[in-house]
Amino acid sequence: MVALTGTSIKLVDPRDLLEMLRPHPLTVPFSLSLYSEQHGRKGLMDAILTVCSPLEDENCCTPECYNGWEEKVSQALLTNQPVVHSCTQGFLCFIIPLPENINLPDCLIGGGVFERKVMTNRTVEAAESSASDAVTIESTQHPQMISISEAETIAEEVFRALPRLLDQQVHTLSLTRTTQRLEAVQKLARDLADCEESEQAVTVVSEALVVLFNLPKVLIVLQKPGQSMTIHSTLGLDPEVFKLDQKRLADHFTRCSGHPEVLPGEELSAILPGLETRTAYLFPLRENDRQLGAIVILDVDLHSRDQALIELLVNRLATRLESLKTKEGHRLERQFSSRLVSMIGSLALVDNRQELYRQILEMSSELLTATSGSLMLLNETDGTLRIEAAKGMTSSLAKTMSVPFGEGIAGRVAKSGFPMLVNDIERDKRVATKNRPRFKTKSFLSLPLEVEDRLIGVLNSADKKNGGNFTEADLNLIQSFTNHAVLMIDRAATLEKAGMFEKLAITDPLTGLYNRRFLENRLQEEFSRGERQQQNFCIILADLDSFKIYNDICGHLAGDNALRKTADLMRRSAREMDVVTRYGGEEFCLILPGTSKKESLFVGERIRRAIEAESFPGESHLPLGRLTISIGVATFPADGVTANELIHAADLALYSAKGQGRNRLVLYEPSMEGQALLSHQD
Repeated sequence: MVALTGTSIKLVDPRDLLEMLRPHPLTVPFSLSLYSEQHGRKGLMDAILTVCSPLEDENCCTPECYNGWEEKVSQALLTNQPVVHSCTQGFLCFIIPLPENINLPDCLIGGGVFERKVMTNRTVEAAESSASDAVTIESTQHPQMISISEAETIAEEVFRALPRLLDQQVHTLSLTRTTQRLEAVQKLARDLADCEESEQAVTVVSEALVVLFNLPKVLIVLQKPGQSMTIHSTLGLDPEVFKLDQKRLADHFTRCSGHPEVLPGEELSAILPGLETRTAYLFPLRENDRQLGAIVILDVDLHSRDQALIELLVNRLATRLESLKTKEGHRLERQFSSRLVSMIGSLALVDNRQELYRQILEMSSELLTATSGSLMLLNETDGTLRIEAAKGMTSSLAKTMSVPFGEGIAGRVAKSGFPMLVNDIERDKRVATKNRPRFKTKSFLSLPLEVEDRLIGVLNSADKKNGGNFTEADLNLIQSFTNHAVLMIDRAATLEKAGMFEKLAITDPLTGLYNRRFLENRLQEEFSRGERQQQNFCIILADLDSFKIYNDICGHLAGDNALRKTADLMRRSAREMDVVTRYGGEEFCLILPGTSKKESLFVGERIRRAIEAESFPGESHLPLGRLTISIGVATFPADGVTANELIHAADLALYSAKGQGRNRLVLYEPSMEGQALLSHQD
């Protein structure tokens, strides 16, 4: 690995020299290439293949052929004189040593011309075929045939002309090329500043590298949000033959200085297994100490001027990518703020705890783009975390799962009070456990839910849609949301507890019906409504017949069960608008709003028949052979205008039903006041 920073400025680019020499009249018959001894045998082989365009024959370019080339190259460099070489396939080639101290390769190589005396019909046909595949000569003519003496003359004249050409033309060409590319880079920098998307900015630079700098192979690696480095694009390369070792690349970026550098082929092959190259230039995409990716240029010797211009262009790209990323971050923040307000507003309208839990989990998953997760709440009774809402798991399975406080990932998060952000569950030392098959990725986020330092639960998220890892940005995002959501959870729990206490205060614990306290309050409401709206309502007093006998025969447990069953039958037989209460002992009271005395008969009879038809254990020992109920009915305002008056009237009707033989319904009549009341025989 060699850093590019500090390389001495070279005024002459070897590619400029080749560009100038190719159309020169002296070199037109030949394909041209350059060779430096520092590139070794591999460099010589590449140069030979460039100029010779060998025949497609199994005996072409044999080891003896390469050995002959090496011998002639050594001779030219040793004598500092041009050498003409005739290879075993009949190619005429020359090696011309270049002037020293001009920062150029060691020699100019020419080839692709056949020696006239050895041409045969077979080789002419093969030459024609090879000429059509040559990449260094843009000509439709057949390879020319010259004699060895003509080749020697051309080589001598080129050798003598090179110093003059270098002095008079190459520097001018090099300066012109540098000026042109600098102007182009300046324009590209302005184009980059106008790019509104990262993809557009990368495209501008990649096209410039191929077109402006004539680079044969370019590889672009980018850091995607929430993911490791990935191959973005390949130009002149087959992406199917190699892959990216993300860990090795990350390790390399950790060690490198952040400046452009030259990587040997074997070092790059370790980072990109399957990719074969002689050398590579690596230009990091880095801004504000953030590694955004890299641009890798393969199989070319870059001139220092091009290195500098490409570095300038790459730096401008990095700056623009970071700027666009910041801009996108601000847009997402604004979008998140708006979405957060909308989410919190929606949660405030939820009046059901289970729906609240479900929506909190769904909203969390939306913000994190998670496809799996759970909302677990702490059960203060047994100290376990239980799943109240789940995503990516069936609800029936979720309801059976619980985690003891302090155990498992969620239990440990709950105990510590700190969130856990994991990229790889199998490698992270805090967990170091095998990933479960139901999870698609190895990254997850587990967050404690607290209100005023009081733990209420844990939120778990896993499996991002894009397959990436959860990040610190995700953690900050979800904490902003849960800071509001936990207040909703705590508020719902508080209201539910308050509702339970209120319900206990107005509910009979045995039957679940409203109690006498509730009845008294509700009666006052009905009297007020009746007076305002001039509306009737009825009350029903009902009492189980011979219930004391039933209790003595069957026991109090059976009696309690009979009361619960009776309460359930009355609830089902009454209308939705009716209020069913337990008045005391085996006595029940119903309020029938907006109901006349005649209409109350239907409700009362439905209740009486339902209980008469129901089977109760041990009822055959009762006087009537079954457990039945007697009912008395009174109406506002005809039978009473106060609670005491109305209940008294209904009570008289009930006693009348008992006196008439039980298991019947009796409506209150004023004449009952003067009659001797039957003694309550139960």
